[in-house]
Amino acid sequence: MPELPEVENARRCLVQAGLPGRTFTGANIGWARTVKKPGLEDFVLGLTGGRVKAAHRRGKYILLPLENPDWPAERTLILHLGMTGGLSVQPKTQAAHPMVRHSFPLDDGRELRFQDGRKFGKLWLVDDPQEVLPALSPDPLEKDFTLEYLVDALAGRNAPIKALLLEQSIAAGMGNLYADEALYLSGINPMRPGSELSADEVARLRASMVDALTAGVALYDQSRIDNWPDPPRALTTWTIPRQKGDACLRCHGPMEVTRIRARSTWFCPRCQV
Repeated sequence: MPELPEVENARRCLVQAGLPGRTFTGANIGWARTVKKPGLEDFVLGLTGGRVKAAHRRGKYILLPLENPDWPAERTLILHLGMTGGLSVQPKTQAAHPMVRHSFPLDDGRELRFQDGRKFGKLWLVDDPQEVLPALSPDPLEKDFTLEYLVDALAGRNAPIKALLLEQSIAAGMGNLYADEALYLSGINPMRPGSELSADEVARLRASMVDALTAGVALYDQSRIDNWPDPPRALTTWTIPRQKGDACLRCHGPMEVTRIRARSTWFCPRCQV
């Protein structure tokens, strides 16, 4: 599933492609269940004529605020990439990838394309994003994601720290891969209860989360420079070994895998305590 670095890369791709400032002239929805709000007809009609003001990200969601002088208020197109989703802005004349499920024509002869092989993506068109967004933490890459915030968020939580890092109300944008990476970098066992971490351990974990996500975003930034206008959407941006038989990069002992809330979790039993 795309996590914060992948979604941030998608957002930056939209900005680099010049989507802000363009106007949607329609919407071609190839899988109706992707549209969650409003109904399909109202979604298409409500989107048409909307000029994209900017491209924002909240956790794993991309938000495109839209304006139109004929509308009484601004609207927001919200996109969630699901398990395998990706976005691109391409000329209408360019052959689309076979897994493009939805396309949104623009006023300059191009279109926003939503590739979604497994059809787990989601679309909303709302007056207020808070109508549909779940409770989300401060962004881990922004200043509000402080040590004090994370200490308070984990206080009294007895679930495994790996499971807690996947809760978007605690760490918006974190997913399975980057949670494993952050715990590996910080030397914290993923099965430890969150409430048992000391303040020093939480500080180490927060720093490792920021480092892991920042490194991932930086690799995508370089990839866009090297491969524009068609950069890859899925890069291996973590350091933790994630294959059976791999050795820990620090102690060279064998990595282990377990399942925490049905999610595969890689860790070093010697280095992560």
